[in-house]
Amino acid sequence: MPEYRIPLDPRNPGHFFACCGLFELAELAVPGATAGFENGGSAFVLLTDAPIPPRKLTLGPGSSLDGKPYDDKLEPLDLTIGEHVLTLNWWLNKTLTHKSELKSWGGNQKPRDIDKLIALLDFDTSPESLFEFSRYTTSRFGVDARSAWDAIDLGYSPNDAQRKTDKQARTFGWVEVLAVVGLQGFRPVKVRRGSYRYALWAAPLPLAVARAAAAAPWPGLPAHSFEFQIAIRGQGYKTFLFAEGVTDV
Repeated sequence: MPEYRIPLDPRNPGHFFACCGLFELAELAVPGATAGFENGGSAFVLLTDAPIPPRKLTLGPGSSLDGKPYDDKLEPLDLTIGEHVLTLNWWLNKTLTHKSELKSWGGNQKPRDIDKLIALLDFDTSPESLFEFSRYTTSRFGVDARSAWDAIDLGYSPNDAQRKTDKQARTFGWVEVLAVVGLQGFRPVKVRRGSYRYALWAAPLPLAVARAAAAAPWPGLPAHSFEFQIAIRGQGYKTFLFAEGVTDV
């Protein structure tokens, strides 16, 4: 089974959730994958027969609740990879009726904007370079701590900034897309209001076991835990900030 080693910054929540998303899509495409983190969390090691980066990513038609279309700013998505479908709805609460605390976009952005990012992806990117692939665009989900919302820091939304500067921001497309996927099965643990924790497990695990390890590593499992905050930038926009290491198990 081929082995892929992907460098990452373990303090960047976007990198972590992108690794999880890559794991999810690999397992969906070809069951039997295992993955774990090495070198203190600076390398993600994925063993899979699935192609990396993933191929044939497309979105299905719109969803509805009780026969009524969703608000397009909360709409769940069906992401198709080949013949397989993964439903994404982590930005909704448990009843699928309102937004969750993790929802990070606002203004005119909506979940289906991920299609714009997919259209920008280079599927010939080497696995080692996935997290450095970038393009200039106005579409992103606030999951990558590197993608500074400079305009928001000045008091504007990305849409306002686009009108004022006529410039797009550098966005790491593979990280954004894969992290949106990863957050579906790998939810961070809420520590306190606005603060969340995730753990990088340091042993090869199958997907279902890895989901549990990322939330609550058990005694005997080597892991590196990190805590990050979600900053509120106004007009409904949020962004995941760089994390701090909290404990090693």
